[in-house]
Amino acid sequence: MAATLQIFTRALQTPDLSFRTLGDARAVTDACGMPRLMRTTRFAEAEIEWHERRWLLALPLSPASLCMAERALLRIGTLRSEWITECRLLRGEMVWTGPTGTPQSCDLLLQHLPEGRSFDEALGCEGAERLLGELDALRGELRRLNLAHGNLHRGNIRWTGRRFVPIRYYDARFGAPERDDAAFEALREEILRQGGSPQAGDVEAPYEAGCTLTGHRWTSNLFEGLICVEDDAGYGYVDAQNRTVIPAQFLWAGDFREGRAEVQTPEGMGLIDRQGRYIIPAEYEIVTYVPAESISKVRKNGRWALFDYLGRRITEFVDDGERLGVWEEA
Repeated sequence: MAATLQIFTRALQTPDLSFRTLGDARAVTDACGMPRLMRTTRFAEAEIEWHERRWLLALPLSPASLCMAERALLRIGTLRSEWITECRLLRGEMVWTGPTGTPQSCDLLLQHLPEGRSFDEALGCEGAERLLGELDALRGELRRLNLAHGNLHRGNIRWTGRRFVPIRYYDARFGAPERDDAAFEALREEILRQGGSPQAGDVEAPYEAGCTLTGHRWTSNLFEGLICVEDDAGYGYVDAQNRTVIPAQFLWAGDFREGRAEVQTPEGMGLIDRQGRYIIPAEYEIVTYVPAESISKVRKNGRWALFDYLGRRITEFVDDGERLGVWEEA
């Protein structure tokens, strides 16, 4: 049984019973006293207070989500840099009992949330020249570390009063730090545009779902004319008018990219097209579609292979995923 948002919420409410390491943690709550959650199709995330510090605790919502993050996260955890905040992969951290009474567990991602201000708040209290200088300093440090953050936008960067510190390393990769160049230029333009002066109503929440369709537990954003939603029956897809296109039936589902979306069933992960037809049957441990290359990276019994856009296997399954470029490491 995969961990659900409901299981994660319950664990945050009863940490002493549900967490192996974080038993004395306390979730940051909303006005109703419920843990304050943020969510995308890949992760559910909550802020917690633990050992007198604030942290981000993330639940991967699919095996592919964990697979994409764990290699880089483990390596980032060994870095010693004032521009990189502490992060850990907590193996088997969350525990619960399944419907049949069987003990269950799953891994969680933990990252320290630096004290300070958001990027938008920093624009209102610091001069543009100083912010630009510190943004360049962060860029130089990531190049020195040979690290590409992979999702460096205004919602994933904190101002500590002395420097910018990136957070949420879920898409980070070692090698080719120039992948962040466009993101840095966009942040520079934003600083120059606002000139370090306050701007009302300009705070984004890029980490939260942007669509607010009614009748669903949760909705993603619109991708290629379809929106991933979660209902009582599971995950499915609707169009912009909230009409069902692919009925809710999956344990988890990702957004569409190039007419392809990863899905998870009790039998395993697979890949579907916009009509809900399987391009790769849902029988694998991990299926990750790479739109830039129009290929899927697939794992079965711990071994990796590549599949083409039409779902045809184009390599043999091998033990070493790095031979197939599964892990993008220097």
